[in-house]
Amino acid sequence: WERVEYLELDRILDFFYLPSEWGGDPITEPGILMHETTHVVKATDTWDRVIISPSGDIEYDSDLAFSEWDGDGTAIVDLDTGVDAGHPDFDYLEPWTGEKVIYSAKWDGIWTETRNSDTSSGHGTHVGGTIAGNGDASAGRRAGVAKGAQMVALGTGDGASIFAAEQGLEWTYSHSMPSQNQYHIRVVSNSWGTDGDYDPNGVIAQMTDMLTYDNGVAVIFAASNSGGNGGECSGGLKTNVYANTPSAISVAALTHDGTAVTSFSSRGCMNQQHTWPDVGAPGRDIWATAPRGTAIDASTKLQGDLYYMAISGTSMATPHVGGMAGLIIDIAPSLGVADYHRDDHDFGNSLVGGEGTAAYGQYENWNEENFTRVHELELILELTANYEGMANSCEDGNDDDACSDIPEQCYISETGQCHDWRIGHGLTNVDAAVALARTLQLMRDQDGNGIVDHPEYTVWDAWEIYEAMLDEQTIELDTDRVKHSWKGDWNHFNNGDSGSLYYTDDSHYVWIPNGTDRLEAMFTATEFELDSLQVGSIQLEIDLGDDGSNDQGQGNRIADTWYYDLDVEPSQWGKWASFDVSGQAMTFLGIVDDQEFFESRIPYTVDVILTLELDSVIDIAFEQRLDFYSDLDPATPSDDYDSSMDGMLVFTRNVYNQQAVVKLITPKGSTDESSTEGFFSSLGDMFAEHGLLMVLFSLFILLPAIGLGYMIRSWENPEDEKSYLLEAELIDED
Repeated sequence: WERVEYLELDRILDFFYLPSEWGGDPITEPGILMHETTHVVKATDTWDRVIISPSGDIEYDSDLAFSEWDGDGTAIVDLDTGVDAGHPDFDYLEPWTGEKVIYSAKWDGIWTETRNSDTSSGHGTHVGGTIAGNGDASAGRRAGVAKGAQMVALGTGDGASIFAAEQGLEWTYSHSMPSQNQYHIRVVSNSWGTDGDYDPNGVIAQMTDMLTYDNGVAVIFAASNSGGNGGECSGGLKTNVYANTPSAISVAALTHDGTAVTSFSSRGCMNQQHTWPDVGAPGRDIWATAPRGTAIDASTKLQGDLYYMAISGTSMATPHVGGMAGLIIDIAPSLGVADYHRDDHDFGNSLVGGEGTAAYGQYENWNEENFTRVHELELILELTANYEGMANSCEDGNDDDACSDIPEQCYISETGQCHDWRIGHGLTNVDAAVALARTLQLMRDQDGNGIVDHPEYTVWDAWEIYEAMLDEQTIELDTDRVKHSWKGDWNHFNNGDSGSLYYTDDSHYVWIPNGTDRLEAMFTATEFELDSLQVGSIQLEIDLGDDGSNDQGQGNRIADTWYYDLDVEPSQWGKWASFDVSGQAMTFLGIVDDQEFFESRIPYTVDVILTLELDSVIDIAFEQRLDFYSDLDPATPSDDYDSSMDGMLVFTRNVYNQQAVVKLITPKGSTDESSTEGFFSSLGDMFAEHGLLMVLFSLFILLPAIGLGYMIRSWENPEDEKSYLLEAELIDED
């Protein structure tokens, strides 16, 4: 027994992928896409904002593009069935090895690194795409929430169950310790568990606490797919036992558009606030990465896309929050444990039923215990979530829940925000959460050197001023060109539902602003690959007016790059130009290199530059497509540019205005100090305004005072005066 570290009853741990009895049949409508839900949680708003530095400067990348916050630099652990890291969206293979999945391993008594750690389920691959997939198999269209972040994939289960959860959390703990965190792991996403009540002595609960309190890791758990109505309490709880751990962030599943709770999402017990979800995210019909040759993949082949699939569950909602956690902590690395206890244990009193109605009462010291504190990320997500209009808003299909029992004024948690047993604090808002978290980071690290100099600031302090960061500005630039770039993987293989050749959908869109008279496109593809003896020939297709025509012409090829130079007509302004990739390829030795995935695969990059005729001021402002995300960035001026065009190209963009926030930061306790130091402050102001007069006035006051003090001292202690004078003389002589 002395060797036992943790002890918990053995139980089956399930994934929260929606079973068929809850409407989990395969989705056959490909119009419901992943990028729609990144719009819903406002991740695309975050990607699109221009960043204003604390000093007031626009932040640019080395290629003059606006910098963006997308999670790059922070790793998120996908603790699940593993991932098919050979999927184009995970950048585990050449030429972008290590840019996305930096470690993929399967548990079989020991951790073994492998390219495909998701060999039987497909659940973990789908979850991983929502967390941080880059969308390469769709030309960037189906990117995950933290599209720039890195990911660690741990295969801890097969089929429909988890069998190595403890080992996965232990690996995460040992590799996220501040002194041993080579991957910069700050988040672990868990779309698995089992229904039941929180036990602070359980293995998973203790590991969750250790990750949170020791390493500052945000631990995300799915709330479960058991539905209910909020009346299931003693012995019949519907929520995930591990999501009920106070230090974990529990995620409810909302509809695809984020406006209602799904029929299957587990309700907490209405008289036990600690069982309520913390926040919600879309969990219905979520398109994300699909592995090949797994159980879930086999059930979704009729969806028409062999690299993506649409499924539902709190398993699909949770990675939305896992991705936003990585994105947020990347720009606010000081986030740790809040000086705030989860307000969902009520000593016999319930928010719903009132005094004496809580069905939970064994922790009378709840507000003093360490294990009831939450991660600052949870508090930030709760404060910035959108609850308005969602009370009693339920998807059809749950006959147990009448969904009519939340009062108009809602139930207010200790955050001051609405909170209920269906959706927690509501739909997560990445954009607002990023602004709040970054504000707190600026308060703690005021010189920007990455060291926390002022840990005394809390989420509540940042909450008072963070809205100043969410701003809109018109940015004047000295250039006549803008650009947009993306990368992807063109693939084809004989694995379709009809046995015919399957090709990836590489369509992409670029906005054509008013005044554009020229479009240049550079398309670079790696068509030949020696290891597999792959040969291919692919080209870029361009439709300027989005009218179905091929406008690219012949193009010119130099080495691996095709160059296209097109005139743009006024009739094509204010529209989306569409791009696609087509061609053929053959792989002779692919099956020798990899017997599982031997399709032809051609990585490519596309760079588009638009030149504008600047006869007057042109504002680059446009609304995003609902089915896509695309931006435009400034580029170096053309050869025809001259100084008369300075400032005529402008961008009206939403910004993260860090300078505005910095101006509002005040020292902690400055209000109290000002009352005691008011006299000295006023005196300083008088010296500043009337320097010479104040010096003369000071001499007039001080010289008589010194003389009077000297006379009194001499009269009281004449011997001391002699001694003092003698000592002074001796010192002078030395």
